Amino acid sequence: MKNVYLLILISVLFIGIVNYYLHLFSKKKGISNNFKNLLVYFLSSLIIFVFLDFYVFKLFGHGFPSSISEQKFERSPSPYDSFAGKPFYKDHNSLGFRGIEFKNDDNNTLQIAFFGGSTGYNGEPPIINLIEKKLNKKNIKNKTFNFSSVSSNHNQHVHRLVKYSDLNFDIIIFYGGFNETLQTYLYDPRPGYPFNFWIRNELNELKYLLLKYSAIYAEYEKQTGNVSNIQKIKKDLNFKSDEWLSDLINNYYVTLSKAKKISENAINSNFCKKTKFFGFYQPISKNRSDDFSKKIIKTTKNFFIDKKILIDISGILDENDFTDSIHITQSSKNIIAEEIFNYIYEYTLRECS
Repeated sequence: MKNVYLLILISVLFIGIVNYYLHLFSKKKGISNNFKNLLVYFLSSLIIFVFLDFYVFKLFGHGFPSSISEQKFERSPSPYDSFAGKPFYKDHNSLGFRGIEFKNDDNNTLQIAFFGGSTGYNGEPPIINLIEKKLNKKNIKNKTFNFSSVSSNHNQHVHRLVKYSDLNFDIIIFYGGFNETLQTYLYDPRPGYPFNFWIRNELNELKYLLLKYSAIYAEYEKQTGNVSNIQKIKKDLNFKSDEWLSDLINNYYVTLSKAKKISENAINSNFCKKTKFFGFYQPISKNRSDDFSKKIIKTTKNFFIDKKILIDISGILDENDFTDSIHITQSSKNIIAEEIFNYIYEYTLRECS
């Protein structure tokens, strides 16, 4: 609670200083109407407090980080999959995804769908476009569909896959791991729920706005969890217990199983004999992870070690390739793209020639 008390103390000091000089100014001008003076002091106090709380303190990193581009354009409301990119924002197409319009090409074109979070969305170019270039160099005519969106998880991607099942895909890639496990640990603790679902979709609207814009209110929430009542949800879930961790990883497994079943039984291929599903477990920085995050990573890797549904490529990057716990440099995206390319190229030569 130290941060909360400190911010309140700073606010009180600034308000006191400003009102002191306002008092001197009123006295000098001979303004003696007590009611008007009180009203001026009250309004000045309110304006100063809001300015400090909503702007100055946020500028110095207090409260929850806010990004208009992420909240409004990269996590725009979307039916069935909760949120996706906003249509026609920057290089988004009419569906809200990066790239040209999504439509089926001729039968001689390998069509690849890529589902990921921000690590699939980000990049100039993104990972899937690098894979596309590598296939072109091998004279394999292909078209890629980047269904990635910031903060989205594989539960959402399953709905997204069904939502756009009118498109033909020869290869479907689910690339993730962080948003399916660690994001749940760090935000809404209910396995499978979209990013911060409780705060964004179920919390009282006034509380949500205050958490979004007020540094002091958000700092109090970070310390106690009393504003959002997230602590009660965590208690009901037995948060961080072995049972909760088991449910978390089992949800990841079940979601991948659903995606594979839908991909290989309900999606029409375009060029290959049938549609093939690939799941990849992405690199995550251990040095930038706390102890429980490391436990989640280790438990996840151990769980999937003998399961063919998920290919673990998490060990192919060095720690200096990360810009934070999950996001990587552009040059590192080439390493990821090369690794995924090797798997799908081998499959393409074997099954799609």
